[in-house]
Amino acid sequence: MPSKQYIVSLTADERQSLEKLTKTGIAAAAKINHAHIILKADINHPDGGWKDHGNLLPKMHVLN
Repeated sequence: MPSKQYIVSLTADERQSLEKLTKTGIAAAAKINHAHIILKADINHPDGGWKDHGNLLPKMHVLN
């Protein structure tokens, strides 16, 4: 498996800011979704962050 392309490491202040953004819900939906993804990808996450065993998006099949 290829190495990670991006490694996300948040400080406590950055994590708190993103968590506040996701909990208040006063922002654009895309911004809130990005905050959720960054929080999950953080290697300092209490659960260790997301593992790289699979794509985040389902595989798309091209129809001819």
